[in-house]
Amino acid sequence: MKKIESTSFQYLILQIVAISVAGMVLWLLLDLFWCAVVSHTQFVYSIPDHLVEPIVFGGIVGTAFWVLEKKKNSK
Repeated sequence: MKKIESTSFQYLILQIVAISVAGMVLWLLLDLFWCAVVSHTQFVYSIPDHLVEPIVFGGIVGTAFWVLEKKKNSK
């Protein structure tokens, strides 16, 4: 199996995808919990809230982690 270096572009894409998928699952579960337990409102699934926001968050956080890792490895 090929090892992916932490400074490569493939590693950046892998991090963004992993964080985005985890964000989609966790955000959906936390929103469902919030609606059912805390606010007692009806849960409404929406594309911008439950898909777009975690993808944007994953892109920003994944890129930040990649840049910090790249800086750490260059020293």
